[in-house]
Formats: sequence, structure tokens, C-alpha cells
Amino acid sequence: MIPGDLDAELIRALSDAPNSFPRGTWRPAPSHDPASYATSLAFGLSGDPPAIAAALAGQFSALPWVRSAEPSGGGYLTVTVTSEALATVAPRTAAAGVGCARSDILRGTQAELLPWPDLESALSWRQAWDEQAAAMTGRLAQCAGATLQEGKRGRSAAPRHDAARSPVQAEAAYLGADAVRYRLARTLPGRVAVLGQPTAGQPDRLAPVQLAHAESASVLRWAGDLGLGPARAALLGAPEERSLLGLLSWVQVRVAAAARIGRPAEVPRYLEEVAAAWASCRLVRPALLFHGEAAPADPAVAGARLMLADATRAVLAAGLELTGIAPRERI
Repeated sequence: MIPGDLDAELIRALSDAPNSFPRGTWRPAPSHDPASYATSLAFGLSGDPPAIAAALAGQFSALPWVRSAEPSGGGYLTVTVTSEALATVAPRTAAAGVGCARSDILRGTQAELLPWPDLESALSWRQAWDEQAAAMTGRLAQCAGATLQEGKRGRSAAPRHDAARSPVQAEAAYLGADAVRYRLARTLPGRVAVLGQPTAGQPDRLAPVQLAHAESASVLRWAGDLGLGPARAALLGAPEERSLLGLLSWVQVRVAAAARIGRPAEVPRYLEEVAAAWASCRLVRPALLFHGEAAPADPAVAGARLMLADATRAVLAAGLELTGIAPRERI
């Protein structure tokens, strides 16, 4: 969303630079302002980084949807968009639906599409993790614009083994396949050994994500035909709403980055951040108030918050599907 808009402006500003300059280099700014985005791109271009960052700052400052653009740190650039621009994340994400995670950040690279691991045939947690990470990385890369390698659009699943020999299958039978797949998906490369430890007492990381998706979908169902009128995204200005909007704006970059660095676990962890931000926003800034019956305090504000709920639902659904898990509409 907004990082993509910023990349488009960089392409226009650097018209004489190679078309292959890296996209998706934006990162959250040190200020932690949800509307601020920082990049170190100038260090990767030929020329003097401070001068390049200063020139780019001047060009970004002229854009009506940019509140400020400042060079710093000898070549870094921080761009802060207006509140109105940040608020557009909600309608744009909602309109894109599960396609909101797609981008062309990894255009020109290749991805290998492999099947999801068969949890009943994996002989070890390492095997299951390796297969989950490979399958997920390929899908993340494809979502970010990579093309599939010729002749490698899938492999046959591994042969099934005696379930009694599979600790993964035993765990899936006890916790459910989705819970185990999510554990595999969110486990970092250096933490695979933890998968074999007892799960009793460990938090269920998938449940809050599924709950947030179901809740955001439920808000839309409950709204029904209340006649809330046209939603105005600009009304989403409360701190909790801005925090959630800021997180949602990164979905394309987070997906591409996870594929680029080979750490697919970053996507489930991002979904957990979104779920936590949604929970805070829903409690403090609800779209609907229930006093015997649904009655929005202000139809315009309620409409904007319903749109934010729809955007949240879309991001969580896209992310869950990229982990190999079907999002739940109801819990």
C-alpha cells in the first residue's frame, strides 16, 4: 500500500537509475509514528548518499499526500505521510481483499512452488519444519511478484509412514492440524528444536489470529443493513486506529521481506501484531455499540471503522492462507 506508493515515487524520482533498483526497502521509522516510513536506498545507489537523500526529500516534500520528508544519518530518508493518506489504507486494503498482500517487489526473481507438508508422514519435526518453510517461502515469493521456476510447480508428497513413528502426527491428532502447521510456520530457523518440547502450558499463538479474523468478519455481518452511509476513511484518526492502519500498510513489504531473507516465520509473527492491534482498537474504538441492539453512535464514524474491520479481515485472511491455514469466519 503506502510503501508501494513510495516506491512508485522513487521510480519516478530516479528515472535515470537502473530499473532493477531494489523495491520494498522501506522500514518503520525510528520515531515509531505509524505514518512514517524510512529507507536506506541512497546507500545502494551510485553517488553521494547524503546528497541523494536530500534531493529525494525535496521531491517527496512537494507531494500533497506527504507531510514531511527528511534526510538523516548521512543517507537515510524518512517520509511521513498525511493522516488522510494513512487512512486510505483501510478502503484500499478492503477493496483488494485477500489480494492485498500481492506486489511486484520480487519481480524478476524465481520461486519454487512445493506442496504443504503432510503432517502424518513427517518422521521428525525438522523434516516437517523444512517442508513447511520451503512451501511457504515459495508462496510468499510468488505473492510478491516472483515467477515460478519452469517445471517445478509442485512435487508429490512424501510417502506415508507408520503414524506411531511420527511425533508430528501425534501432535496434530492432539492439537489439530492447523495448530501444528501454525507452530511450524512461526518457528524461526534457530528454534526448530523447541518444536519437540511438550506443548502443555504453551500459549496458543494461532487462536488470537483466528479470533481477530472471525471478530472483524463478525463486525461486518452484525452491521447488516443499518444504513450507515458512505464511509469516510479520514475519520480514522484515533491513536489505536492509526496504529492498526500503520501495521496494515506493511503487509506487502512484510510478505516480500520474509521471502527475500528466507524467514517465512516473520509473516505469522506479523499477523500476531495485527491481531493484537485489532483487539486494542476494537475495545477502545468499536464500530458498533451494543445496548440491547446495534446502534452506532455516529454513522459516519461507524462506517469508517467497519471499513477498517474489513481491511483487518483481508490482511489476516491473506496471511493465514500464505501459511497454509484456512481463515475462520466464526469461532
